[in-house]
Amino acid sequence: MKGNKRNIAVTPFYFDYVLNKDYPVIICIGGRYSGKTQFVGQQIIMNAYDKKDYKVLIVEDVETNINEGVKVNVEERIDEFGHTPIYQINKAPPKITNTINGNEIIFRGYHTEKQQKRAKSLNEITAIWYEEAENITYEQFKQLRMLLRGGEPKDRQLFLTLNPTQPDGFINQYFFVENKPDKVLVRFDDGRPKVFIKNIEVELGAEKVILPCLIVLSTHWDNIYLTDEQRADVEEYKNSDPDQYAMYAEAKFVKPRGALIKKFNIFSMSKLDLRQAGKLTAVVDTASSGKDSATLGIYAKYSDNKHYLVAAYKDDRDANIVIPQMNAIINKFKPQTVWVENNHEGLYFKNQIDINTPSSIFVKGFFSSENKHDKILSQSGRMREHLYVRDDGNDNYNDFIMEAGTYNKEQKLNKADDCIDNIAMYFKHADGQGKWMTL
Repeated sequence: MKGNKRNIAVTPFYFDYVLNKDYPVIICIGGRYSGKTQFVGQQIIMNAYDKKDYKVLIVEDVETNINEGVKVNVEERIDEFGHTPIYQINKAPPKITNTINGNEIIFRGYHTEKQQKRAKSLNEITAIWYEEAENITYEQFKQLRMLLRGGEPKDRQLFLTLNPTQPDGFINQYFFVENKPDKVLVRFDDGRPKVFIKNIEVELGAEKVILPCLIVLSTHWDNIYLTDEQRADVEEYKNSDPDQYAMYAEAKFVKPRGALIKKFNIFSMSKLDLRQAGKLTAVVDTASSGKDSATLGIYAKYSDNKHYLVAAYKDDRDANIVIPQMNAIINKFKPQTVWVENNHEGLYFKNQIDINTPSSIFVKGFFSSENKHDKILSQSGRMREHLYVRDDGNDNYNDFIMEAGTYNKEQKLNKADDCIDNIAMYFKHADGQGKWMTL
């Protein structure tokens, strides 16, 4: 790789306070577009290239054992550094291997007890990155630290990246509520600690072991590479939803309450000319567990701020009943693309929809592995402002909207999230605001 030098853009905030720091625990907390995930991906790739015997485990709170979202981020960082030729990328099991020095990056889900037990069996782990670690418990924190037994002792690090969406969780309670920082490096303008060190003391017999943790809070203002449109996407919360503004624009832990969407924009199908729509897109979310419903939404886009939900369907019955119903709706409206989430029965749904719809309709699979509640919260501004729902829908359509409209900002109060999640997936992925990880 000699002579293949590139100038890599690292957000100055992370460059100054986090890059190459050897704290055994680094916790990056940030709102939307803060750049924390991209930075940790950069740090991981730098270490995998430079360090000896460096084996990384990347986990996330998802029920599947493959996390395409964070894996794609790592692959993008490899490409950013110009290192693609020296890496072997495996899909199943998901792993990335540096073919020159043998360093490995492996990916695992970390939601169920079974997944967590499997992680304990991994050997020679040097570093762990827990992406979307909002729900991490103290026991999980300890277990992940105990897995760090490989490589050089100074290289053994636990990276946590998360949004400040769980005020009752371990991270907020331990590092912000119950304990004060041992050393503050940077403060926000309002005096809050922004970058600080908090020591965790562990007693081993008569001795005490000090585990210094670096905690870093960032906002979109720390990311100098954003567009004005991206900043506006966050700043919009200031007027529409102060709770989410506090979380996503100020990196504050808050307990949001109340209905996520108090009132939908309304339209009548009889007054809509679908021939004038710029794009017709269908999103299919299949059941990931026995208590979930499969959902279908068909969205007509007329402009960046006008998206019409022209058809909606939810059903918790077996796939052999649900799929023909979905096919009938898809064939009626003929969207250009049908996106089917790759969860549980997703591959079967995708194949059956593909077989039973015209060849002019593209049926594609995708991964959406981010934390569901955070995804829904992050898209709520666009749902409120840009989504229009029918005032003349059938009973199933109205049930879909009623369920979506009862979704609460406080996650534990929600009994169902399938319908609102379908809408969130449309805005985050299908409308080009995020990336589809296709099959």
